[in-house]
Amino acid sequence: MTGKNELPFFSIILPTRNRPQLFRAALDSVLGQTFTELEVLVVNDGSSDEFLPSYQAMQAEYDERVKWHYQPQRPNGHGQSYSMNTGAYHARGEYITFLDDDDVWTDRDHLLRAHATIRATHAAPDVLYSNQTAFDSAGREIPIKVWIADLAEKVSPGMLVADDAYQVSTDFLLESAGFAHLNCTIIRRSLYLAMKGMDENIRYECDRDFYLRVIDTADTLYYLPRHVARHNKKDNMSTLVSDLEKRLYQVNVLEKAVLLSQRQSVRTHAVAALANTYKHMTSSLLAAGRFDVAAKHAKKALALRYTLKWHAYCAYLSLRGRF
Repeated sequence: MTGKNELPFFSIILPTRNRPQLFRAALDSVLGQTFTELEVLVVNDGSSDEFLPSYQAMQAEYDERVKWHYQPQRPNGHGQSYSMNTGAYHARGEYITFLDDDDVWTDRDHLLRAHATIRATHAAPDVLYSNQTAFDSAGREIPIKVWIADLAEKVSPGMLVADDAYQVSTDFLLESAGFAHLNCTIIRRSLYLAMKGMDENIRYECDRDFYLRVIDTADTLYYLPRHVARHNKKDNMSTLVSDLEKRLYQVNVLEKAVLLSQRQSVRTHAVAALANTYKHMTSSLLAAGRFDVAAKHAKKALALRYTLKWHAYCAYLSLRGRF
């Protein structure tokens, strides 16, 4: 256990709001880690009066490894990004990592293995990624590969740097159909702060924005294909907003990556993803019978990624919208 005057190696940031019982399970899964040179920064994002006493009662139950930060109450909270940046500002560890308050770490050796990997290699990584398993609201495991689990089939022995840790490139990570979840991200605190952390203006897919900025900036990236966490799909920003609202948030994230990324591969990836997002918006608008607006968004997709087939489709939509 880390003493009062000793610096922890890992700082785990755990934002929470109005979910004390789920939060307790998340916190217990962190404190159940076999690696003990850690601190936990609980950032309570202005929980309402109904739930605040439960958090305050819980605070007395845990030891000094857990630091509690309470943010002022606001109708919609300050958001995950703001809470995570608050935790990172107060963190003392060399590396920081995160856990959603409705999820749990399932691998008790997750941090022990990550620490061993960092110490075993000559070039200490800027970031380490791993995988997690998703479960639906009924508690059933979602059988498809999500986030960057598909990369486990693409690593090669020549990329191995320590035990089951692989050194990977930005281009390799962009081969995935998804992006790394924050539950499975460990990043050097100095890099996090240099990047100015999470974008507090983004409330949906802030993790995607963060992922693209990290792999655009980091020099040394490691991938540990193990599944270390359980992600429970419950009500959050991804389930409480409409499909078009989600796509609008995605456009913001991807436009930002197109305009500001340093690496050409990240910009190319963002352009392709942005074209697909406009295609999804087109489908949603068609389903709502908004043919004229659908045609305009279809043309945006065409401008980003030209194909003869989509060109013909845009022409059809333009005629349909006109008449």
